[in-house]
Amino acid sequence: MGEQFSPSTSAIHFENFLPMEEQLHSLQLPQPSITHHVPRNLHQHNPSDYQHGLIHINNAPTIEEINSALGGLCINHRNTYSIGHGYGGLPRYEDYMTRERAFVEAHTVPRMYGHVFPPPSWRGDVVSWAMDRFKCQNLQAVIEEGNPIYIQQILSEVKDYLHLLMMHSFGNYLIQKIFQARRGITFEQVDSIIKLIIVDDQQLRQVCMNNHGTRVVQIMLENMTCPYTKHAFVNIMKRITVALMKNVNGNYVIEKCVKLFPTELQIIILNEIAINCVDIATDKIGTSAIQKCLRHGNLFALALLVREISSNAMVLAEDPYGNYVLQVVIKMKYPSANKWIIEKLCGKFVRLSVNMYASNVVEDLLRVSNQNDVRVIVEEIMRSPNFLDVLQDRFGNYVAQRALQYSQGHLCRQLANLINSYHKELHSHIYGKNVLTMAKRYIEG
Repeated sequence: MGEQFSPSTSAIHFENFLPMEEQLHSLQLPQPSITHHVPRNLHQHNPSDYQHGLIHINNAPTIEEINSALGGLCINHRNTYSIGHGYGGLPRYEDYMTRERAFVEAHTVPRMYGHVFPPPSWRGDVVSWAMDRFKCQNLQAVIEEGNPIYIQQILSEVKDYLHLLMMHSFGNYLIQKIFQARRGITFEQVDSIIKLIIVDDQQLRQVCMNNHGTRVVQIMLENMTCPYTKHAFVNIMKRITVALMKNVNGNYVIEKCVKLFPTELQIIILNEIAINCVDIATDKIGTSAIQKCLRHGNLFALALLVREISSNAMVLAEDPYGNYVLQVVIKMKYPSANKWIIEKLCGKFVRLSVNMYASNVVEDLLRVSNQNDVRVIVEEIMRSPNFLDVLQDRFGNYVAQRALQYSQGHLCRQLANLINSYHKELHSHIYGKNVLTMAKRYIEG
């Protein structure tokens, strides 16, 4: 009889990994504070129930038992949970894993495998198979089948080559499939794989910047459920956030963090961006990345970033890339933010109005500001000895038109009359005639 592949053969024993508290310590990360504890070992099972990849479903806990044992954790149909008291109210990591294991046992109906398995043809060659286009597809099919013994064998062979495979043109699909697997793999195994990926921040940075690696990391984030793992990941990412924000592939990982993570974790990432906002916003790639963060971030988490951008309004307004970031903040219509921006730009509106980049910022301020702030901008331009230069400038004439459009009452009439007083200089000017035409319309109407 040929060699048989038993459950114990070459299986990866993830229970040998350090507890998550020690993993966090080894990564030099702060541990989330713990304020209460739920008793562990909520369900006891006979070890024979798990022999040879079998689970006796009749012995698994019911959903009512699980909900009762979870003590306030709300389990939903996507195998995730919600926590009412934030990270400070989490149970210990072992309790979390016990709960998740109970949930899997209650809801997974595995295929009924025999007591022994034939040794797979890929045994010992998983890494080389993963780098072959067609053999990698075979390995993905094995993972989809959900045989926990075969999946353990695959994990045991790839665990030391994760970063290499994540950046490989074919191997990256195998790692993606591991994170997307819904049968035959436990939450503990997935969390341990993630820990191996994030333990080295420089290798993680290299993966995130890679064409293939960035997609794998995003898939990993979409399937990351453990709050402790998220906490560890974000604190690692903090060290490489600026570099990733300025990278064409890496910025998508940061965007995914902001989209998926709760407010308290968003703050860690967004505050790091805030500290370096000028460096990022004035970068060709960074300007787009920071705009996406502003659009997807929680308003509370964005507070420091918005303040820092507003405080650097003058630098950003005249920058070819930074002006776009400032425009996004203005259009978010934070009353205090726009007031900070106007205070920073006050006394320089004529100069900004004739600048190719900053003129767009002034136009947006006129569009979204209240009348008191509009008056500050318009009166400064009107009182300038260079007022005619603004009207005849290829960028400034648009600022003058927006000033007419968004000022009201006496201020609008005063501006229109002042513009009309320069009829001789404007009526045949290539840019000035447009402003003059609009001014006459407001005077007559």
